[in-house]
Amino acid sequence: MQKKPESLTFERFSELITGANRDNSPSIYLSKDLSVVTESLLMARVMLGKNLLIQLQDYRCGYVVSGRLRVRINLLERELRAGMLVFITPGSIVQPQSASDDFAFCGMAVSSELVHFAFNNRLPSLFNEQTLDGQLPISTTEADILLRLLGVLKDVAARQQPYHPSTLNLVAAILNLFDGFFAPHLSAQSREKSNDRNIFDRFIYLVNNHCKSEHQMKFYADRMCLTERNLGTVVKKASGVTAKEWIDRAIVTTAKLMLRHDNLTAVEIADRLHFPNASFFSKYFKRLTGLTPLEYRRK
Repeated sequence: MQKKPESLTFERFSELITGANRDNSPSIYLSKDLSVVTESLLMARVMLGKNLLIQLQDYRCGYVVSGRLRVRINLLERELRAGMLVFITPGSIVQPQSASDDFAFCGMAVSSELVHFAFNNRLPSLFNEQTLDGQLPISTTEADILLRLLGVLKDVAARQQPYHPSTLNLVAAILNLFDGFFAPHLSAQSREKSNDRNIFDRFIYLVNNHCKSEHQMKFYADRMCLTERNLGTVVKKASGVTAKEWIDRAIVTTAKLMLRHDNLTAVEIADRLHFPNASFFSKYFKRLTGLTPLEYRRK
């Protein structure tokens, strides 16, 4: 019988690390929406010791400092080697297989919510869920830049909160660095990019820029000179997610930003997001998040 993936939330990750003596690991910072590891042999030992099949709920970005890790990511076998950059996106299924004794990894785990806050919903192309995971060798000079940034992020996050502007700016800087490292590799692939992928990229761009006022597929299809049916088919094929779900995600993220950072009432938020009334907005928000706007603001 195939083993069911375990959802590796921040809370579950904290439990695993705490059980492995987190207090003796000053190189690890953990919080609800952000974790940073500046160098650790601990993570691989914990994951392999538990024989976990993991479904990630967040973005993972890091660098292999030494050694090797054999791992299955989204059903494909990968070998992560020293000097290699790695990123994995939410929803990915990961199963560590084996690691060398000297395997050490540094990096960060960032919740989807914090990533969208850091970029105000305008994610770098590497992280807009078109690519599930990636691995890329980088130079020692490039690695040194990344390691220094991760160290600063860990120290700043430990003194501030994950949603403090200084922390968000550092998270954005690191993710932009990853995007820059992968850009030449991806540009070679983009020359062979299909028309469907170009349509999907354009759709995501429009959603990010118009979701506050435009909630219906028709607007986006009209802007792209496509029928709603054709747009829906292409988006689903390119991303595995329906076009309506992409629109809903953008609206909910924008609403969360307002609830967390603005002193706006539900009525005011409903108005700014072009909902008919506060009741309609509250029901919509709860259907997609499981919480009312007030419950989300209080949590």
